[in-house]
Amino acid sequence: MSTNEATSLVDLPSPILLDIFSRLPPPTVLYVKSVCRTFQNLNLHSEFPNLLHSPSPSSNIIVFQSISDGISCTNTLKYLKFVDNPEDQGTHDPNVVDLDLQLYFPAGTFSLIGSVHGFLCLNYFPDYVDSIYILNPRTREYVILPEAQGFGEWPDLVNYGFGFNPVTFEYKVVRIYQQEVLDDDTSYYKSEGQVYTIGKGYWRSAGHVMYCFDCRPYGVSLYGKLHWLVSDADGDELICSFDLDHELFESFPTAPGYTVECYRNLRSLGLFGRCLCVCDNNANSYFEVWVMKEYGVTSSWLKEIVINITPGCNDWLCNEMIYLLKVLEDGEVLFLCRDPHGWHDDSLFLHHPVKKISKKLDVFAENILACGHISTSFSLKNFGAETVNVF
Repeated sequence: MSTNEATSLVDLPSPILLDIFSRLPPPTVLYVKSVCRTFQNLNLHSEFPNLLHSPSPSSNIIVFQSISDGISCTNTLKYLKFVDNPEDQGTHDPNVVDLDLQLYFPAGTFSLIGSVHGFLCLNYFPDYVDSIYILNPRTREYVILPEAQGFGEWPDLVNYGFGFNPVTFEYKVVRIYQQEVLDDDTSYYKSEGQVYTIGKGYWRSAGHVMYCFDCRPYGVSLYGKLHWLVSDADGDELICSFDLDHELFESFPTAPGYTVECYRNLRSLGLFGRCLCVCDNNANSYFEVWVMKEYGVTSSWLKEIVINITPGCNDWLCNEMIYLLKVLEDGEVLFLCRDPHGWHDDSLFLHHPVKKISKKLDVFAENILACGHISTSFSLKNFGAETVNVF
């Protein structure tokens, strides 16, 4: 090549461009999609989506907190960061950073569905309303999605998931509308998948699946799929996945330990690093975490954590629904502990698997929801067909 010949990024060989783009956050890649046809074609390359299939670890935890005074409810967002404790090597102290983002949304009940690449998905569900908000806390922008068909009034139920399709670079909200079906003396649920692609402006059906998603936690996003713990018509527990590219439901066996005889179901699905995990608190004397070391392989379930519960020792974990939020760099694990009955405040706690020490964090009160979060300055205005509000 002549020294006088001008070169640019588009002159680089495709394998080098693919490697460069695979290291960028997906919102940044969305910017480059509109630059030229060369970059658009790269996004359609058969190997490009595979480079983006592994999720990036979230650097922070975002906490959605609801505080009620008996008359009104205040909803706030806060960051939770962890700093090393110099007086106790290997432990972390929580550092709460107020985002100063008082949510001036309608008064009522909000629920945190999830966070993907800096975008939060919230469900607003007061009486006879079921709305979805997509929010970027950094830019203070949000959009309200149109309401989907079918309202989750008992005995019908609704569940959600929020994820990213690495093949088409689209963000999708999946709504599971569950209708009770009565058959002679038995009943079961018929669930319809409804999909909303951010920027498209409408919901569409993704078919039916004969599972009950119940009122369990929202879908867990991993490898371009959303995952839920579900039960079939016989009451057996399974993991149901929804492929965000092909928009198909699949299922595979859950972690060991579940029986239909359980009068309560204190099991939740989460992520242990880059693996699916199941937190099981059904026993009275211990809490355990099962990790699926190889995705979709039943024999790869491994019991990774066991926390013994005895009178006076971790007994505050009894009868709680526990969610795994994050595995810190040194292996310490952050959990969210919620009272399924709402009788007392929710809480966070850290567990050190090597030292076998659990530490309750007194940093929040009342009702909290939390998930991993990475901040982004990507504007929601870049998605067409959406009305963007600023607060």
